[in-house]
Amino acid sequence: MFRIIFLLYIVTIWGCGNDRSALEKRRIDLGVLNRVEGMAAEHPDSALMLLHTVDESSLMKRQERARYSLLFSELLDKNYIDLETDSVIRPAVEYFSQNGKYEDRAKMYYYLGRIHENAGRTEEAVAAFVSAEKYVGKEQYNLQGLIYSRMGYLYDTQANAEATVRMFAKASDAFRKGGKLRNLSYTLREEGSALILLENKEAANRLFYEALDIACQLKDTLNVLSLVQQIGTNFVFYYKDIKKAKDLLSDIYNRYCGGEIPEGHFALWGYICLQEKDLQKAEYYLMHDTGPDSSPYATIGTYEMWSMLYEQKKEYQKALDYVKRAGELRDSIYVVEKDKLVQNLERQYRTELLRAENEELHTINVYLFIIFLLIFFFFVCVLTLFVYRAKRKEREKEEKINSLKCVLDDWINFLKTLADMAIKMKKKPEQFLETFKENLNLKTGKERFFSNLHAWVNQSHNGIVDYLKREYPHLTDEDLDFCCLLYLKMPVDVMLQMYDLTNKNSLYNKRSDLRRKMGLSPEINLEQYLDGLLVNLAR
Repeated sequence: MFRIIFLLYIVTIWGCGNDRSALEKRRIDLGVLNRVEGMAAEHPDSALMLLHTVDESSLMKRQERARYSLLFSELLDKNYIDLETDSVIRPAVEYFSQNGKYEDRAKMYYYLGRIHENAGRTEEAVAAFVSAEKYVGKEQYNLQGLIYSRMGYLYDTQANAEATVRMFAKASDAFRKGGKLRNLSYTLREEGSALILLENKEAANRLFYEALDIACQLKDTLNVLSLVQQIGTNFVFYYKDIKKAKDLLSDIYNRYCGGEIPEGHFALWGYICLQEKDLQKAEYYLMHDTGPDSSPYATIGTYEMWSMLYEQKKEYQKALDYVKRAGELRDSIYVVEKDKLVQNLERQYRTELLRAENEELHTINVYLFIIFLLIFFFFVCVLTLFVYRAKRKEREKEEKINSLKCVLDDWINFLKTLADMAIKMKKKPEQFLETFKENLNLKTGKERFFSNLHAWVNQSHNGIVDYLKREYPHLTDEDLDFCCLLYLKMPVDVMLQMYDLTNKNSLYNKRSDLRRKMGLSPEINLEQYLDGLLVNLAR
């Protein structure tokens, strides 16, 4: 029994030790991922080596595995290791397509697009880049530039020069905002190359020179030589200014190549020497040209220059042979290009259709957002109006209560005064009666006891005083006093006392005067008319 307990103890200790070890390994690997993310932009080679030290099995959460997958795909691309399948990036696609921040989703779609581009799946690549464009952040300038530049390259393969210029212009703008000068130099160069195809040579040269200035600042020799070759080609072929081309090329060679002509520029110099009738140098440069053999158009250009060389040397048979070779290659390219043209047009159509659908979807989303804002604003206005009305009713209720309190205070003061007079004049009833009549009189007692008569009747009779003021503006305060007494059903004898009258006819005169001001005919009863107004207000 003791042995069994001892074995269970050992197994438990060993398992806890393993758990602690796994958690510690996971903590270390997550720290490595953080370091790799910080290094990826400036030191992608070192970052990739460091990422290889991470044990992917230690990453327990989907988000962690997706993050590792996206970093791995990014670093492979930055180190010019081209993937053609989505096996590496698949965990990132599955996670970030539905979860995570938009910035990570945009980056995931960009590197997915790069994989499709490497594999020649143009439509899938465009779809991924369009999705990346949709989610990229407003201040993710570098990623914006990468997305637009890759779309520019795709449009270039489809021979769509206008779209190529548009995309590289967007890429240049993004790299300029993000301060990515090296990338900016490349996109300016590509934009200029596309403008050459559109025969906008002036604009192309401006972009080439701007890119050349940046490349010189960065001491990017390969880019400097590529740009100066394009500028020199423009001067030679389009402006026919060989001297300017030679001056520019020589200056760059002296600064970057020790005065030597790069072998990649030999074809250009061969053409320059042919124009200057220096056949010996021309033959040397053409013979040692190491230009882009993969380009059939460059090969055709080389054949034509050989033909020009032999023609000037009066070796016409050799010149004719090169003309034939150039013609045969051009014919073969024409057949291939004819087939490719149809494919490119179809791809171009699909690409534009996809972009149009994306823009339409974006427009719909904008409209839906605006509609949502309008609906939200409407409900806010309704709620505000409801709260305002509720507060106004509360305020009116409070004002009514305060007004009634004032009236009640007046009547309490009146009763107190009567009680005080009754005590003081209990042995002088005639004097008490005279004093009471004086206080009851509207003229003498109004300032003390009847100052809120209008307010009290107005509150207790549905705003009748306000109605009379509004509908019968010619009524005086005394007329309104009389109406209030009628609404209070004050007896005629009391009213005579209040007006200090002895003859009822005088009271009837007041009634007649009131009827006249209100425009009532003799057959209409004044009390019934006033009661009718009150009934209408109650509705």
